[in-house]
Amino acid sequence: MTDPSKPVGFNLDLDQVLKDLSGTRRRRARPATNDMDAAVRRAVRAEMDDVERALKALVAEVTRLRKANEALATQVARLTKR
Repeated sequence: MTDPSKPVGFNLDLDQVLKDLSGTRRRRARPATNDMDAAVRRAVRAEMDDVERALKALVAEVTRLRKANEALATQVARLTKR
């Protein structure tokens, strides 16, 4: 059983997330079968671009919060030593 007073960490490999997001995009060799298929594919690509931007913003926010948390922990440690 874990101690509830101790922080529980998790492993988030930010470099891997960014590498996965910036990977190569696969293209199909065959053209669209009709205008509706092409419109759906364009809409899906636009949504995926939005998701990619949101994930990058989330990774940046997690990184910022981790740094702030480390700075706060350092300050608390310094204050408790007094």
